[in-house]
Amino acid sequence: MPRLSVADCETLLRVLEEERTPNADTLRAAVRLRQRLEQAKASKATSDLACEPDPTPHTSSASLGSCTLHVCTSCAPPGTPRGPKEHRPGFKLYQELRAMLDENPLGQHVDIQPAQCLSLCPRPCGIALSSPGAWSYLFGDQQPGETAKDVLECISTYIGTGDGHMQRDRRPQTLRASVLGRVPPLDGDQ
Repeated sequence: MPRLSVADCETLLRVLEEERTPNADTLRAAVRLRQRLEQAKASKATSDLACEPDPTPHTSSASLGSCTLHVCTSCAPPGTPRGPKEHRPGFKLYQELRAMLDENPLGQHVDIQPAQCLSLCPRPCGIALSSPGAWSYLFGDQQPGETAKDVLECISTYIGTGDGHMQRDRRPQTLRASVLGRVPPLDGDQ
């Protein structure tokens, strides 16, 4: 098993995350690498790590976490006519994310649910990420046709953490400024 420095592992993770059309092996490798880096940072380890991505067939996708993604289907910019839901940006975002998850191995780990309203009207379109025993996140300002790929990247980061704690610099750029809040796990671990 090759030994790499933390800096080398971070570089490798950036390369994996920049993959334009990631396959299941690439997603698993990125999640495993992210987990190892988080563990190393948590233990303040600066020594070499076993950071190879190990995208081998014996790697089970069952080792990945899972989450629920709620998408507000009533979201629309202020002043926009309510009209049929099919015309609302929130509903369009929900449809886009559902289609992307249906085509992506990550979809096996995500239960996407439409939400009637997330009360984010000043900051449409809203999404929420949650998982039992993990931090939950609420994001606004998502745009159909623009940010769905970033949402998937954020989900990959989220389920790769185990406890849902995502540092700001680990989230895609569009989901850094758009975070509206996070809620600690119900079990009290913070």
